Amino acid sequence: MTGLVVVGIDGSAAALDAVRWAAAEARGRAVPLRVVHAELRLPADAPDLEGRARKALHAQAWQWLHQAADVARAVDPDLPVNLHVEVADPVPLLLAESVDAALVVVGSRGLGGFTALLLGSTAIALTSRGGCPVVVVRGEQRDGPVVVGVHDDDPAVLSHAFEQAAARGVPLIAVRASHTPSGAFTDALAETLGIHVEDHDAARGGRLAALLAPWRTKYPDVHLDLAIAHGSPARVLLEHAEGASLLVVGCHGRSPLTGYVLGSTGHALIHHAPCPVLVVREGGEDR
Repeated sequence: MTGLVVVGIDGSAAALDAVRWAAAEARGRAVPLRVVHAELRLPADAPDLEGRARKALHAQAWQWLHQAADVARAVDPDLPVNLHVEVADPVPLLLAESVDAALVVVGSRGLGGFTALLLGSTAIALTSRGGCPVVVVRGEQRDGPVVVGVHDDDPAVLSHAFEQAAARGVPLIAVRASHTPSGAFTDALAETLGIHVEDHDAARGGRLAALLAPWRTKYPDVHLDLAIAHGSPARVLLEHAEGASLLVVGCHGRSPLTGYVLGSTGHALIHHAPCPVLVVREGGEDR
């Protein structure tokens, strides 16, 4: 894995959690960490006598950047860290940074700027037009398994999931979910057509195993567990993410977290996942 790890900060505690996660990730990849901050734009009619407001905002920005650098070096004193501040809106800045990055990392909430990263237009911009995957850091940092939501055979999603599990030395849990029909409906299928849910699940499990067979060969040291589950994708993934170190999901280009995770499902994962969430654009370039 090559390219910088970029982390966006805004002076919040959540942003510093993101810095710790990003620093550990950069250390594991043996790449530099780039810490960026979008300095607040002043309204056109705002009084700024002798530039004092701008100077104060700039000084605050550098204070936050140096604080973030100290947090990163506490993770790894030898980690190369470069700092960048720019008067800009957060989305364009993050999009520009993502062009040369391997990963963009942010906290799940904050003071502003990078707050609520994967909501509304910000989500659409970063997941559909960003040049690399995005990580939203949530919950505690721990050493549990990596969980990946599997919808289709997308090399970028599966590659990141297996790479993350291999780098951490933890198992990978591949989850495929479907909504469960009512008991009356499944009984009718069994009685009239001889179709049993158990047989359908076994077939789906076989297809999932076949889909992942090449990845088992490529990553023989990664212990892989398959999970065929019934229920909404959000609920299923949240349940499997309990105790996980990372949740990996895919998204398509035109709307956030479409395909496997749709609309409110994606928001549910971002807001309620007990661990960091790695969002990979399906079909996107794999760095």
